[in-house]
Amino acid sequence: MSNTLRISLIAVASAAVLAACGGSDDRNDGYTPPPAQPPVLNVTKVDGRYHHNKSQQDSGFRAMSDMPPSASPAAEIALPALDAQAQTKAQGDSLGGPILIALPQTVAQAQTAEQLASLLHWRQDAQGQQVAALRVQAADALGIRLGLLVQALPDAALLRFYPDSKTAQGYETTGAEINAVLRLNAQAGEQGQAARTWWSPDLGGDAITLEIVLPASAAAEALQLALPSISRRFVDTDSDAALQAPPAQRAGLSKERIPSAGSCNLDMSCYSNGSAERDAVARMSFVRDGKGYFCTGTLLNDAIQSDIPYFITAHHCISSQTVAGSLQTDWFFRTASCGSPYLDARRTTRTRGARLLYTSNVGQGFDATLLALNDAAPPGTYLAGWDARLNNSIQKVLSLHHPNGALGKISGGETQNYANCDGRHCRAATDGRGRYYEVRWGDGTTEGGSSGSALFTQSGHVIGTLHGGTASCSAPDEPDFYGRLDLAFESGLKNFLAAAQRPF
Repeated sequence: MSNTLRISLIAVASAAVLAACGGSDDRNDGYTPPPAQPPVLNVTKVDGRYHHNKSQQDSGFRAMSDMPPSASPAAEIALPALDAQAQTKAQGDSLGGPILIALPQTVAQAQTAEQLASLLHWRQDAQGQQVAALRVQAADALGIRLGLLVQALPDAALLRFYPDSKTAQGYETTGAEINAVLRLNAQAGEQGQAARTWWSPDLGGDAITLEIVLPASAAAEALQLALPSISRRFVDTDSDAALQAPPAQRAGLSKERIPSAGSCNLDMSCYSNGSAERDAVARMSFVRDGKGYFCTGTLLNDAIQSDIPYFITAHHCISSQTVAGSLQTDWFFRTASCGSPYLDARRTTRTRGARLLYTSNVGQGFDATLLALNDAAPPGTYLAGWDARLNNSIQKVLSLHHPNGALGKISGGETQNYANCDGRHCRAATDGRGRYYEVRWGDGTTEGGSSGSALFTQSGHVIGTLHGGTASCSAPDEPDFYGRLDLAFESGLKNFLAAAQRPF
């Protein structure tokens, strides 16, 4: 089944209180890229394309059947359940921002490297390597990310993460990969404990085991890690849309718990609109101050077709390098086909974070952030085109997004007006030239979690990123507001998207 969106015309409104998607996070205002930038080409529009890199980069994720059994008995840390009232209040406090899905929890037993070292029991394996393990269980958690505070970590160290479920996936990384992420924080001038913290991937479940393997040449004292806190997912993602991988891909995997979206949202797999562009869209999860969030982001092409995985989202989602380093992305996160009970067989996750290139805040800027993923874009993904020329006429547009962190949805509508936003309200620009587009939907809507998603023209070119609005299933005629790409382009995006040579 392949439908075409109506994209109907809706009347203009002059002001709206932000609720559905956006919000203000003006930290890191004025961040600019490093001074040594390559020349910029006189290019203001680039078409989309599928990327050239067809090789399969190792994502670090492993089926549990492919993970070696843990070679060392694990020390145990048990954490209590979070107070239900605190969780409810945290969700209420997050209204107007990205969707809150996880809360921090202190790990009193491992606040310092000395405390964690006292918990680990090292043994030698058959290859002479030193191995130790730690299991953390958080009662009632739906997923756990370990916040490892790194003081010293040998590049040659191997870190493996095991969920309790044998039908889930494990993860494997190296000290070198972790140190590379933390170096980006230091190079961006970010300091403090958060800048030295690396967040493990969310593998699902209420427990995770970390196994550390040091080469025979390294002493256990060469490792100095602490675990001051975890980020524990508390949002119940159970829904009617809990799908399996297709039978040929299932390999014993259980049904995946997937958030649900409002009933008026439209399955992107059911429409011919955006059939290529949807391959550029990812669900984002990330950690800020120990809290976990959902947003949406989109891969962008660049003028020289470098295959750098440029990724655009909202400033109120990610506004610092430290948060960018925690980024986890889910690709092809949609139904296999319209009405299918299965996930797309290509569904895959990347969790190596990203490099912050540009960010512009809400009140004075355009609520836009440009990242470069530390992972290569997965095979089969699309690099969306963009149009940084002035788009000043009413035109049909669409958005591809993950409302509430759900499977991919599509919305169709029209740009109506220019507006200015301050983080709480958006109002029509009196001079007719605001920093945001006002959009009214004729088909579908957006929700929290849609934040940062791209606004596409009918020709498939990105012209904005979702800041927020009041559109919803219960208020379908209300507007949404998108930061203007043309203004963000002149402000700094052009140093990357229109660079005459690779900028890094």
